[in-house]
Amino acid sequence: MDWQQELDDLIASTMTFAKDIKPKPISDLAPVVRTAEQVLADTKPIPLPITVAPMTWPTSERAEILQRISNFRAHQEKVARERESFYLQARAKMLPFGRRAGRHSEEMPDAT
Repeated sequence: MDWQQELDDLIASTMTFAKDIKPKPISDLAPVVRTAEQVLADTKPIPLPITVAPMTWPTSERAEILQRISNFRAHQEKVARERESFYLQARAKMLPFGRRAGRHSEEMPDAT
């Protein structure tokens, strides 16, 4: 038997099987539809999204580059200020411990 004959037999048996299957009535469909309709009726309308202001683009690429450089410098200055503030806070927390341990100088010794 060649493959074409096998394919034809498979198609014929599949078609016979499909004809023999009878759909079963769905008796539980009405309550499900009522529940779905009730849920849809009870839902509140979806609020519209907040409008976003349109982007303002620089007039030229040069202006955009200068703006980005300015933003970067401002960010770097902010990070430097935060780092300095953190250092001063950590140092202030550490100094009382050094004094209690017998050190009386205000400066911490270098680790070099």
